[in-house]
Amino acid sequence: MSRQRMIVLVLVGCVAVAAPADAAPEAGKAPPARVSLAVLDYEASAPGNPKLGSQMADILTARLSAVDAIDLVERAKLEKVLAEQKLKLVGLVDPDRAAKVGKLIGAKLLVMGKAFVMDKKLMIVTKLVGVETGRVKGSIRTIELSKPISEGILLLAEDIAALVRKSAAGLLPAGAELPDPIAAVREKLKKDSAPTVAVVVPEEHRARQAAAPPVVDPAVETEIKRVLIACGYEVVDVGQNALADWARDMLKGRKPPWPSALKDADVVVVGEAFSEFALRTGDLVTCVGRAEINAVDRHSGKVIRSDRQTRRAVDLAEHVAGKTALQHAGHKLGVALAESLLTYVGPARGEAEKGGKE
Repeated sequence: MSRQRMIVLVLVGCVAVAAPADAAPEAGKAPPARVSLAVLDYEASAPGNPKLGSQMADILTARLSAVDAIDLVERAKLEKVLAEQKLKLVGLVDPDRAAKVGKLIGAKLLVMGKAFVMDKKLMIVTKLVGVETGRVKGSIRTIELSKPISEGILLLAEDIAALVRKSAAGLLPAGAELPDPIAAVREKLKKDSAPTVAVVVPEEHRARQAAAPPVVDPAVETEIKRVLIACGYEVVDVGQNALADWARDMLKGRKPPWPSALKDADVVVVGEAFSEFALRTGDLVTCVGRAEINAVDRHSGKVIRSDRQTRRAVDLAEHVAGKTALQHAGHKLGVALAESLLTYVGPARGEAEKGGKE
């Protein structure tokens, strides 16, 4: 068995980022296509909130952005297309109109719904529609009007995310499937040559208050570790504070000596992660989370990967919304990183492969 390599992620400071390079697919085999999804405004007749339908769509869009293999159609693009076509679509659109809209915006799946008051309850009916097949899956959630509607909408977002994960593949045409990038990496990963990965992701929440509470459990770091472990990589812990200080010195051009924790490292990733308040809608708070990384081959000094993710999340509490947004960003970075590590060839592995060909 060949010596395993260590790759260390350190995310602090500001970095210049470029578009990430996708991992090369296997010869003769195209990578599975991602599935595009759009959320239409709900038709809502809740008392005292004429904008509830669009607010529900915004919250669902933010939540569904974290679902693997789903590309969300931007709300701005959706509204622009509908305006150009002079279409106003809200509520439970019939399959024919749904198919027309889906083709115009390039969506394979549509989420649509209606909310109305019945017996002192807000009834929310949601449909997940396959644009090309006309197949439909539904969901119903009831919210007591005596309780905060915002809490029920957050639960609705979890309902729809679960519905998409469970039913989306069955709504697509025959032969199509909802790809699972983590399973694909796990299948391709060669354990005997897979790198050992250490993740250090300092982050902060830029709260509206003068003094923000300290970050106890970094969401980006935790999520990247979770993804890598799920893919089959071995993840090890290192001294976070020491490495964070070292990385800051590196970013300032001081060029400190390599820490002993990195003596076996092949790749070091330097970047930053932060979240901040975006807007408030009633009792709900929206936060934006952003994480940037630069992956450098320590042996050659060459940047082998640059990546960034920005995600939104909604919750009743600002710090929870910030954490969730960073978790979503970390998930996307983790999946992309796991895929790119499949093609990384370090000096030890390169020499072994070269010797085998001679």
